[in-house]
Amino acid sequence: MSGSTDQIAGAVFRALTQRGHDEVQRAVVDAYAEADEVSDRAGLSRTMFAELLDALDRHLDSEQQVDVLTAAVRGLVDRFATVVDAAPVAICVVDGDGVVQLWNPAAERTFDRDRSSMIGRSFATVWADDEGTITLAECLGRLRDGEAIVGAEATLRRPDGSLLDAQVWAAPLDEDRIDGATFLVHDVTERRARRQRLAVLNRVLRHNIRNEVNVAAGHLDRLATRVPDDDPSLRIVRERLDTIVELGETARRIERIADDDRTDTATFDLVDVLTDRIGRLRREAPAASVSVTLPDRAPAVGHEFLPDAFGNVLENAVEHNDADRPHVAVELVPPGTDGDRVSVRIADDGPGLPPVERRVLRTAEETQLTHSTGLGLWLTNWIVRASSGRIDVASDDAGTTVVIELPTP
Repeated sequence: MSGSTDQIAGAVFRALTQRGHDEVQRAVVDAYAEADEVSDRAGLSRTMFAELLDALDRHLDSEQQVDVLTAAVRGLVDRFATVVDAAPVAICVVDGDGVVQLWNPAAERTFDRDRSSMIGRSFATVWADDEGTITLAECLGRLRDGEAIVGAEATLRRPDGSLLDAQVWAAPLDEDRIDGATFLVHDVTERRARRQRLAVLNRVLRHNIRNEVNVAAGHLDRLATRVPDDDPSLRIVRERLDTIVELGETARRIERIADDDRTDTATFDLVDVLTDRIGRLRREAPAASVSVTLPDRAPAVGHEFLPDAFGNVLENAVEHNDADRPHVAVELVPPGTDGDRVSVRIADDGPGLPPVERRVLRTAEETQLTHSTGLGLWLTNWIVRASSGRIDVASDDAGTTVVIELPTP
């Protein structure tokens, strides 16, 4: 069975159980057993619902039938009302003219308008005419044209005149004719304001850091003419300046990953991604030994910055390895016959990842007692999560193994 037919049938069965009409239930179950081989699920649903109504007619008199069906409808309404009242997002039902017919408790909290003040009033009362966002009239018009409203941006208004940013979902009450609609409204005002503040702060900091580093690098070049070329202080200062610039670029990537409105995922061939990142590692760390086990092809779906996640893990495997010739083993395992995920295993023979860094990869929680030394591992964790993937870490004195699992197309 499927869809609303299932829900109605379930409600009728519950009503039959409550009233002790076992003979009706047995008749329907017997009919279901005979029709069990029907391959069309929707057809089976309709057939069984017809059998249920037929069984009601054969085994119950008219008064009993009305009693059972009334109880079933009452049960469905009660369940629906419970879900609507408990929903954490605003749920509003309007008629074909946009007049409010239902206003749940979350709507009262979101719009700061109680139910009694909104039932019978136009839903347009809470909509603000803000350029670039959808209006109520546009929503109803698109629904009449058969177009779904999915996460549309809207600007709404509270009684005190303050505005709230929202995402709106809407669907018609009846698929055959638009004589009303259900709206789900999610308040994203604080989330967008927080993201905007972070974005501005991020850009200002990156701009200032870049300018300050350029000034420092210029003075460093002047000082370099007065000291020997092999002076270790010059190398250390240049490395530190490069690290500061790199931190700024990492912050830019984190800002984009943290943007909830972005859905920048793509399909990658992980063989190409890993081949490229391993090539970079060999050029930048020629003393390292890298063994690779790759199939011919391994497509996976991930965030646009997915290559950076693998780059960070590979660099970390060599950078914190105190061996004269660090060894890194990379193995890409395609999904099994019934699997839908591909996994990449990166193992090193270093001293082991400190517990603090392991917790960053596993939980991405930063506290005063758990403080990671850089942004690279944070970035890796967030990229993998934004890719709907999973990351696991095993580390001891013999080295560290990081396994990243990703969905396939």
